[in-house]
Amino acid sequence: MSQGKILVVDDEQEIIEEFERALANDYTVDTACSGEEGWEKYQHNYYDVVFVDWKMDKMNGMQLLEKIDEKHPYPFSKVIMITAFGDEDTAVEAHHHHAFDYLRKPIRRNKLLQTVAEAMQRKDGVIAALENWVIAHPEEAVRPQKATLTGNGKSQVWSAKDILEEIKRNTERGQHEYRKLLQLTIYLLTRGKIK
Repeated sequence: MSQGKILVVDDEQEIIEEFERALANDYTVDTACSGEEGWEKYQHNYYDVVFVDWKMDKMNGMQLLEKIDEKHPYPFSKVIMITAFGDEDTAVEAHHHHAFDYLRKPIRRNKLLQTVAEAMQRKDGVIAALENWVIAHPEEAVRPQKATLTGNGKSQVWSAKDILEEIKRNTERGQHEYRKLLQLTIYLLTRGKIK
């Protein structure tokens, strides 16, 4: 079983293949050969880590990072900017848009693996907790529940596994339920009781 899902966005096929060779034994690796393709995949999937090349045609890495940051201004996926041309200003701008790290090409295999491991250790806590609960409670996780999760008072039927899959597919419902889970977590931490 893979330890997480990674998206590699780079317009150089040899870089994509290098990353796949280094990561495929431990992670599920998805690839995109342009910023546009990377954005399309990101909108419909959950990735623990996204590698983005800075210099690409049309939509460059910084533009893709900005779009990801607009969609999820909290650190949903750990985005790592990669480049052969970067400077300190680019690194600062990448961090301004919540990039997890900034790596210069060529990237040594052990540095790549270390960076991914560090990003995985900081996986989104809400998603990690939901994943762990679904794994630990498989029968309960698929059991339909009826609950009122929205402000309009309408009841919905859902299961924890369904919600997790919606979040990971990055659907509109998944985004909505993720925000609700964050709000609930904040409420419980600030006003509720967590034992």
